[in-house]
Amino acid sequence: MNISKKIITSSTIILTLYSCGFDKFGEWDISEVYAQKIEGTSKILYKYDAWGGRDSNANGFIILDSTETFKIDLNNALPFYNLSEIPNKSKIEGIKHECYNSCSEEYYKTEPIFSPMKIDNFQFKGINIKNIVYQYRGISERNRGLRGDFVFEKFVETKDSIYFFNLKEEKYVDNKHLDELKLKKGEVYLSENEAGEITKIVINQITLNPRNKDIIEVSTYFLTSKNKIKSSDFSDRGIFKEIKITK
Repeated sequence: MNISKKIITSSTIILTLYSCGFDKFGEWDISEVYAQKIEGTSKILYKYDAWGGRDSNANGFIILDSTETFKIDLNNALPFYNLSEIPNKSKIEGIKHECYNSCSEEYYKTEPIFSPMKIDNFQFKGINIKNIVYQYRGISERNRGLRGDFVFEKFVETKDSIYFFNLKEEKYVDNKHLDELKLKKGEVYLSENEAGEITKIVINQITLNPRNKDIIEVSTYFLTSKNKIKSSDFSDRGIFKEIKITK
């Protein structure tokens, strides 16, 4: 399947694809693509997931100008796995892990390290990129996984956060209820159905010590609205919106 047309407006990104719901670029079948406008620029930060030959998987972030057609370009993919801040025209900051003698059978033989092992800084397309690298065991021990799968009644968005109200976990025995949940923006993913209604919100939360960048917590939240909402109900700042696929 091939990308045939891309139209970008101030509030939506529409990518017309054909065939079976995937976009095929050479060796890659793209299963999902999300896009976040980088505030104050004409650039788009894409988050993609794709599969190639021999069950190889490629997923990550890439920056393209709004005039460029999206494609998988492993040579220009950003090096991190998650964002730690809201991207802006000056800087994009993210995190990743490397073994540092803590993978596989070495995991329990190594003490966890929660401070950065190294920080790589470079420029890409006029934006400063900061990649903070942690020890695998250190980041694993601070990863709390899925922290909740909630249905919420309403939300309020601010510049840097989203507040969700009257939340209830309906998939678990304890049926936890929260009056309010505040989550920071940056890695917020809005999934839509064919009618353009949001079916699911996934929010990754990376919490770092602002003074020394020690890893404090990594967590994920799943949220579903009790009422009908659309991507246009949210701003573009710090939010990835699913690219609409037309078969």
